[in-house]
Amino acid sequence: MSKNRNTPGGSQRRKRIKRALARRDGACCWYCAGDFGPELEGATVDHLIPHTLLRTWMLAALVLACEPCNRAKADRLPQEVLRPRFAPGLVPVGADAAA
Repeated sequence: MSKNRNTPGGSQRRKRIKRALARRDGACCWYCAGDFGPELEGATVDHLIPHTLLRTWMLAALVLACEPCNRAKADRLPQEVLRPRFAPGLVPVGADAAA
């Protein structure tokens, strides 16, 4: 069974979504800015607003993320995990926001 079995339309649709997101935002992780390269190796599709809160697959609600960032964000809003002043990367849970 596919790891991303909840994506409507299966793997071909996921590939199209990833390519569209890469054209829109660049071929890098939205959170840490890690480069995926032209083949989008290691890219996952993340619901910027968690799918539990906004049940949509519209491109406006999606971003590319590396697996570690996607797992770290989990089912939270981006502002709960992003560093202050929108610096790239995630803040570990429990970290002091002033650091």
